[in-house]
This record gives sequence, C-alpha cells and structure tokens, in this order.
Amino acid sequence: MWPAGVRSSMKERDGETGAFELYRALFERWDPMFFNTVDPTRGKRTEWILRALRACPPGPLTVLDLGCGPGTLTARVLESLPNSRVVAVDTDPVLLRVGAKALHRFHHRTEWVLADLREEDWTLLLPRGRFGAAVSSLALHWLEAVEVRSLYESLHSVLRPGGLVVNADFLPSGRPSGSPKTAQKTRMPANRRSRIRAFKAEWRTWWEAVENEPSMHEALEERQVRLPGKLPPRRTTGPRTPVSLEANLRAMRDAGFRASTARWHDRGFHVLIGRR
Repeated sequence: MWPAGVRSSMKERDGETGAFELYRALFERWDPMFFNTVDPTRGKRTEWILRALRACPPGPLTVLDLGCGPGTLTARVLESLPNSRVVAVDTDPVLLRVGAKALHRFHHRTEWVLADLREEDWTLLLPRGRFGAAVSSLALHWLEAVEVRSLYESLHSVLRPGGLVVNADFLPSGRPSGSPKTAQKTRMPANRRSRIRAFKAEWRTWWEAVENEPSMHEALEERQVRLPGKLPPRRTTGPRTPVSLEANLRAMRDAGFRASTARWHDRGFHVLIGRR
C-alpha cells in the first residue's frame, strides 16, 4: 500500500518535500509491485547477482546496470559493495529520473545514462574507461536474438580483462521436452490470474502518480518521443518468446566470454555469468 502521507501529497503538495516523498515512494514500491505479484524470484536473482560481484577482486569496482529502471538493483549494489560505483543505463527517462531523485544520497557514486541497448552505438553514451562488471535483472528478455548477440559483443569491448557480465532473467530452455500435448495451451491457474490482476492495479496506480507529479512533466514528454504510447505502458516490442538460455550462452561465448549458469534456477529463471 502507498503510505498515507504520500497519498495525500499527490493531492496537496508541499513543494520539493512532497516531490521527494513521492519519488521515494515510487522507488520503494517498484520491487514489491513485482515480487508480490508476477515476479516472485526477483529477490533470489538479486542475491545471485550480488554474490557474483562479491567474487570480483577487492578494490574499486565500476558496474554497469543494464535496463536499470528506477535503480533498485543499483541501490543494492551500492549498499552491498562500499567500494563500488554504478553507471545505470535505461531507455526510459521517467524511470531514470525516479532513480536519480530517490537515490540522491548516492549521487557521488552513480551516473544515470539515457540509452537504448538495442542501438549499436549505445556504448558511446557511457563515461570513458572500462568497467569491472555489467549486470541486469529481468531486462534483456526485451531484446531480439540479433540484439542479444550485439549487446554481448558491445559488453566485451567495454569490460576490462577479467570483468563479469551477469544476466539474471527469464531464459526458457530451447531444448524440446515432453510430448506434443505438453505444448498445448492450458488454462491459466486462478492464482496466477489473481496475481496478474493485482499487478495491473498497482502498475496503473504507480504510473498515475508519475503523471500527476508536476516535476515529471519534462521527463514524460521526452518519454513520449522515445517510447510513444499510452500510460501505463504495455509491452509492445521484443520477441514473443524470450531468447533461450542456450542461445544466450552461445552468444556470450561467441562474443569472447567464458560463460556458465549459476547453480540457482527457478521456473525458467536463470543467472548467466560470463567472464571476459
């Protein structure tokens, strides 16, 4: 639920204080909105990403957060690894603004980059230098197979030797399994329908709060140019079936990474780890 003070600030605002409270509420509701409804493995994936980063050599670590959204994974990296800094990349200016405002306390350790990972030259928008790691959680399934291959090739060019790429996402196996009957469409379980309804309701509330925030108008206008469509947004791009686990591993290896999967997996969700 939204905090009472934040709900009232949507109607009667107190300048910058009310705006900051709303940005913090938007940030704090992001992860629960997913893992309480349609993405229950979100917490586990984050744990495995952090585990991989902690295995990096000691010392300062600059991490790329790909498809960062409002920066919930960015925050976990910064909190867990005091010597880290994060360059957070996303194509949605609204989400980047929420993250930059909500995580202002980390402003000296973060940089927010507006870039589309599907474009070949997206790395030109990054700060100069090489990175120690690149991480992503539930973002790269938006990419087509050719875009996935191009992304891993780009990452190989910007990561330093020994650098990690960690992709935690829904990566269904491309191997055939079961009889033809198992591939037939089945009725969606009632509990999943309920979770989807709950997610859609909160998703709508989240974006309504964004639309009602005066300081968000410029970001919303830019979003309409980059990502045209009604709010709340719906999935309009990307493959109907995400690029498979096996295809991701091949693409990682073809790009020059030593790639493997973490021991954890759950309902098609995997954590892929590649070392340059």
